[in-house]
Amino acid sequence: MPASDPPAAATLRWSDALETGLDDVDHQHRTLLDIFNRVAATRGADALRAALGELSAYARYHFGTEAQLMRSAPLRDEQRDAHLRAHQRFDEFVQRALQLVDVDPRAVGDELTGFLAQWLRHHIMGIDAAMAREILALRRGDAAADMAPGDAIDASIDHTLAGVLDGLGERTFALIEANLRLRDEIASRERVEAALRDREARYRDLFMHAPDALFEVDSEQRIALANDAALRLLGVAGSDALRGQTLAHYVAALPGTAPLETLLRGVDGALRPVEVVAAPPDTNGRRHLIVRDIGERRRLQRRAAEASRLEQERLGRELHDGAGQRLVAIGLFANSLHKRLAHDGRRADAELAAELGTQIRHALDEIRALAHGLVPLPPGGGGLQGALAALCADLDCACDTDGELDGIDDGVALQLYRIAQEALSNALRHAGASRIALELRGDADGLTLRVRDDGCGIATDAPEGLGLSTMRYRAGAIGAALSITAAAAGGTEIACRWPRQPG
Repeated sequence: MPASDPPAAATLRWSDALETGLDDVDHQHRTLLDIFNRVAATRGADALRAALGELSAYARYHFGTEAQLMRSAPLRDEQRDAHLRAHQRFDEFVQRALQLVDVDPRAVGDELTGFLAQWLRHHIMGIDAAMAREILALRRGDAAADMAPGDAIDASIDHTLAGVLDGLGERTFALIEANLRLRDEIASRERVEAALRDREARYRDLFMHAPDALFEVDSEQRIALANDAALRLLGVAGSDALRGQTLAHYVAALPGTAPLETLLRGVDGALRPVEVVAAPPDTNGRRHLIVRDIGERRRLQRRAAEASRLEQERLGRELHDGAGQRLVAIGLFANSLHKRLAHDGRRADAELAAELGTQIRHALDEIRALAHGLVPLPPGGGGLQGALAALCADLDCACDTDGELDGIDDGVALQLYRIAQEALSNALRHAGASRIALELRGDADGLTLRVRDDGCGIATDAPEGLGLSTMRYRAGAIGAALSITAAAAGGTEIACRWPRQPG
């Protein structure tokens, strides 16, 4: 803090009124006032600490001089004791001022130096003046008992004022310490508020420039804030266009605690698939949602699924047309060998040839089953109904298909078949059901595949296994939505809705 001239209230100037008549005492008083005035004019911790230290040291020296004078006079015990107590109090005040410098140099301001100035002025003009009068009287040979009655009254007043000043000093220090605590609390609160503003600014910057679309909605799902990516996803120029609108106006469905794949409609009316993840609401009902465009992911999934289907078809054809036909030929050779050996009367060898033919037929059946597993549907997508019926017949499950089931892409048909295959397999292995039913319904907008069972159901808090994760992946690969819920009559229902025109 820069130095500045002290106010007049904190400055002590020498005057005739401060003279006691004792030359040594008056000289020391002048020096003491000069040191005090330097304290009052000093700013900065180090300089103030040095000035107060000088004041403390000189005051103790001066008080020692006065104590020696009082003992030599000698003064009355009560007057001397009161005088020494006053000296002790001043030293205590200066030491407390030094402690305040270590806490905060600004605390040694006008209030404290003003009080010390007041204390010194009263002490010199009152108690020290009374001491000097009595010492001078004793030096002239006047007895203490012969002192004027007014001197005793003045001494009583001085001692009363000394007590008042002591109380004022305590209140001054208490006020300064309270101000320091208040200043610390204000500074701490300002630091917290600054940190909160900084954190809010950094959060807002992260929010606004995040690569994913972020929305903040109120308890009524009205959009309170949308970042730059969200504006681009919706196709709006600025956030003003969203003010007062609900997120449900753009997003077909909003999630609870689990991520949800749904459709988003931009201002241009185009639908695009998105994944929505929502944070829990705060105490005011506000919550944040992340909306990710998964169109590219869906396209990659479809391409991967199509590549997998084509590779499976290739492997199926290779097994059927390659290894399968070779086994057919080998089987014909084994049958011919059996007949020749039997004709030649080599019965034992003929039986071995017959067993060889049987094993070849078993191997051929296994290869044909494997080839059918790789390519369960005939080309053209029209075989989905028949393949599902055959699957349910093999597994002893009910099957019901109806509606518009034509015009299904081969890749879509295969993924729906695989989803049904996995759902039926899960129900048979894990549900403990007495009845499992498959239903396929078609309409102008798409297909709905359902598999229901009356088994034990799926625990809501159970981790999702590989089978369910695979079904979700297959559904996503064709732009379908998969749901797993408790069936109305008990058990579990797995439903997959495929739109004919996915986003």
